[in-house]
Amino acid sequence: MTLHPPPNESARGRRSLLLGAAGAAGVLAGALAANPAAAAGAGDDPYSVDVTAYGADPTGAVASDQAFRDAAAALLASFQPGAISGSIPKKVLVIPPGNYLLTQPDSLLPNVNGNGGGGIIDGVTITGYGKRLSRIVYSPSANDTTLWTNNQRYKNIRISGLTFTSTNATSSFNYAYSSATHGVQDTWYTDVEWRGSWKRGIGLDGPASTSNLNSEMGWDHCQVGGTYAEAFLVIGMTPAESQQDQFLNYWFRDCKIEFASGVFVRNNRGGSMNFTGGSYILTDTAGTGTFFELTNATTSRNDSVMRLYAEGIRFELRGTGHKVIDSKWYKGAITFVSCDDTAHSFQSWAPEARTHAYDFTTGGGSRGPMVRYTDCQLMGYHQATGGTGAMTMGKILYDGCRLIDQTTAAGFLRWTGTTGRYEFRDCLAGSAYLANVKNPA
Repeated sequence: MTLHPPPNESARGRRSLLLGAAGAAGVLAGALAANPAAAAGAGDDPYSVDVTAYGADPTGAVASDQAFRDAAAALLASFQPGAISGSIPKKVLVIPPGNYLLTQPDSLLPNVNGNGGGGIIDGVTITGYGKRLSRIVYSPSANDTTLWTNNQRYKNIRISGLTFTSTNATSSFNYAYSSATHGVQDTWYTDVEWRGSWKRGIGLDGPASTSNLNSEMGWDHCQVGGTYAEAFLVIGMTPAESQQDQFLNYWFRDCKIEFASGVFVRNNRGGSMNFTGGSYILTDTAGTGTFFELTNATTSRNDSVMRLYAEGIRFELRGTGHKVIDSKWYKGAITFVSCDDTAHSFQSWAPEARTHAYDFTTGGGSRGPMVRYTDCQLMGYHQATGGTGAMTMGKILYDGCRLIDQTTAAGFLRWTGTTGRYEFRDCLAGSAYLANVKNPA
């Protein structure tokens, strides 16, 4: 015979069970609220290291350098064997919402020479809760320091959901040095923001006679603000080293590049660069700034690394000192597809704004890259500098473009020195079709 408890006893039992579970959940929630790092803990979570568990102050009232260093040490101590290369950290570094003050260089990750006994660490992940939710303020008292240095040690790096702000205009965010045997390739920034005053964002460097340098780097839905005395990204810190042409493959996807002044990307060596989507704005109307600066720091370059491709970008130039590109490349390929820089074409100064500049006199002789604009809307005028003789390499081509502020090809593309090779086809000048023109005819 089956025995059943009275209905009222069964209900009381269920209520007790539910109340007990709720009470336990309440106690746990209270504990987590009192100690938000409890979930990650100081070593009890097998997959994450929370900086607040090591004493990081999310209010920013106290410097958190030592807490970040202790957390990074715990991250790097969680090694598991790497079948492919080096050791793989088992955990990720978590930075909860808050404002964290760092005042000393290399507080984000330890500056250890991977080629001097430190070895390669393969797969480093640092994550916040989103830009402007998890913030790191770098405020060193010493000048010319770097927040984190990658000296032939870290690769396959993922940094996401963070805002980095500098209060010292001589500071740099990252210096990355790599070699053939200790490459630090494959770094991705996702939903990361840079603000404040910097000397440099990221500088890429490496020794002579090596390859596989700081390659395969990407920025996805990132935001670049502030000011840069040198540039946000410098490709080739020591351009005299010929092998720095092995800096390869960089991607910026759907980013907001909205900084006050300085240079966004300075390419001294290497660099097959891709920029797709997003909004690029120079905000200081009285200042100077350039999005893409392609230098003539060296006249020995490999063909495959002089390449810039920009597609679907809205550029906003707010002053006469602003340019989309300033190129001194003597060969290579530069392509703009479906880009628009006409936001301020209504300004009285716009027709005489030199918005794109090309120098075809570097590298010996009169030569330069193949430059192509397809389905673009362009303001101001473009400046091209030719040498003393006929151009032997390169051309500027406008295909299906609209020239907002000019009515003639000569008024839009202005040459100094010997006029080089160029072509306009199926373009509009102002509101009227421009007759196709080609030089040489």
